[in-house]
Amino acid sequence: MAGRYSGIVKSWNGSKGYGFLSSQQINGDIMFLRSHLPTDAKEVRGKFLEGKTVNFDLTTGPDGRAQGANIQITAAEGDFVAGEVKTYSERHGYGFIISSSLKGEVRFNRTDLDALNPGVNLKGELVICKVFLMPDGKLRAEKIMFQSSKIANRLKAGSFGKGFGKGYGNNDYGMDGKGFGKGGFGKGGFGDGGQDEGQGAQGVVISYVSGKGYGFLKCGKSPSDVYFKSPDVYQPGMIVGFTLKINKDGKPSAINLQPGISSGQTYTGTVKTFLENKGYGFISIPGQPSDVYFNKDLAPAALQNSSLQGKSVRFTVQVTADGKARAEQGAQFY
Repeated sequence: MAGRYSGIVKSWNGSKGYGFLSSQQINGDIMFLRSHLPTDAKEVRGKFLEGKTVNFDLTTGPDGRAQGANIQITAAEGDFVAGEVKTYSERHGYGFIISSSLKGEVRFNRTDLDALNPGVNLKGELVICKVFLMPDGKLRAEKIMFQSSKIANRLKAGSFGKGFGKGYGNNDYGMDGKGFGKGGFGKGGFGDGGQDEGQGAQGVVISYVSGKGYGFLKCGKSPSDVYFKSPDVYQPGMIVGFTLKINKDGKPSAINLQPGISSGQTYTGTVKTFLENKGYGFISIPGQPSDVYFNKDLAPAALQNSSLQGKSVRFTVQVTADGKARAEQGAQFY
């Protein structure tokens, strides 16, 4: 049963070391083990891995059942990715992360981490982080977290604060109820960040308690579920646009909710950014807080090696399980 397939991580139990994949190419769920993951993702927990798009081989387990093997986790700009610290200089205050999901090294600064034990050696440590492309074409990491609480407890100075604590624990991302320091996420990375100004985002409603007027969203820009409160009734599966904020207690919340960008719908927007050397960019849609990802292959051949920024484009959208929007083939640039 050798072959290369694509699918979605349906579930992952990090404490037991196994999970299940679903693929339109295969009938039924496919089991996989921790040993089938990339070496830089061996300690990830469920909230990171579930819903991720992966490529994998299909093999036969000892019991004769199909298993996924040689799993490759895909990622787009702004996604959380798993990686390994390649180098870190405590003296100079920066280092580099490598990831099987990315090409090239990702720079991070000491301020992207909570306080560490003096003289700690980060080389080889497993982390997750958000990765962004800088104007100079280099990759930059933000919101760095250790993959498990075991790693975090060994490396961080002192005891953990209350940051992500209760309600956002479940042993995911090293957040086993002890959090990531006072203030959690905030300006300047982890630590006493305070409340941020928010950023445009899109997500999918996963639950709503009508009697109490609150619910939770799944959003690719947040490693944990996003709380929202609204008198309007929201059904699970609804796609919504919103402003994502990290509160003073470190928990993510959504405000200014509105109908989001939907799969199969056609929109007209403007190319907000286009990275010629990377071959992709983002389109802004009037009235929508979240941008739409597109690959340069959508543009006519004559335009693929030129600057598309500022051009108008009409396109159809495909939305992923966590609400991220991507432009499909057939886009018209003008």
